[in-house]
Amino acid sequence: MNDKQHFTFATPFRLATRSSALAVTQAEIVRDMLSALPESVSVDFVKMTTRGDQVLDRPLVEIGGKGVFIKQLERALLAGDADAAIHSMKDMETTLADGTQIAAVLPRGDVRDALVGAESLEALPAGATIGTASVRRHAWLKYHRPDLDIQLLRGNVNSRLSRLDAGEFDAIILAVAGLQRLALDISYSPIDIDIMPPSAAQGALALQIATGTERSDAVQAILSALHDQDAADCTTAERAMLAHLDGSCRTPISAYADLNGDTIRLQGAVLSPDGTQMFQTEKTAPRAEAVQLGDAVGADLLDACGGKTFLA
Repeated sequence: MNDKQHFTFATPFRLATRSSALAVTQAEIVRDMLSALPESVSVDFVKMTTRGDQVLDRPLVEIGGKGVFIKQLERALLAGDADAAIHSMKDMETTLADGTQIAAVLPRGDVRDALVGAESLEALPAGATIGTASVRRHAWLKYHRPDLDIQLLRGNVNSRLSRLDAGEFDAIILAVAGLQRLALDISYSPIDIDIMPPSAAQGALALQIATGTERSDAVQAILSALHDQDAADCTTAERAMLAHLDGSCRTPISAYADLNGDTIRLQGAVLSPDGTQMFQTEKTAPRAEAVQLGDAVGADLLDACGGKTFLA
């Protein structure tokens, strides 16, 4: 994180967030970080319910893709109703709304997925019913356990856990980072990333702002104190790979970058939706070449899988 700086901000900092418990918890993380600056910044939340939160009986691809969680918050930024928006970065499309930019990436949380309801994938009985809304999780589950019955499960974390408790599923898959941020008193088993590699930017939080406004320079200056360059470089590589593949929520894609000094290693994979085919590669590059690294891994994956027709 950058050295803390001194700021003055005459009016409360308006932070747009989805209204779910997890989203608000993530907004509270930002509020606490801003209040800890040498000159404490007061924060007001601008809470919103997005189409992605309202329509829960269909896969995301049928209601506009993962951008449905973001677009309403982007409109608030562009209308001047909020100074910044907090997002789970894995929900963000690789192309942002014109007139906006990512101002800060926070220190990254745990990137792994969590199995709730069973000790391991191997411990699940034959034909077990697993709940998830993620095509990536679906494909990796089928890759390792073709016998599993994967069913659509959308909604906030608590509603998903309630449906598990009600016996609708033998187990469900959630993100470890979300469970940790909510500090829920439940048992879960993290799934090793060698078994279920994460989605691009999983575990990362991003702050998006409008550009060219009267407040944008001050907002950018404030948020620069929260920025974590390690998380930013790794997620930049992952999102560049995703952009090269033109990946959508219809395509099972994994991307995970980690750092060794000033070198980034990026591991990428694409799968068929049913998990019967999987193509995987990795490369390294200096961290200053994160975008080029993502492009190179994406290009290798396209060559391996036979082109974009595989990703349709």
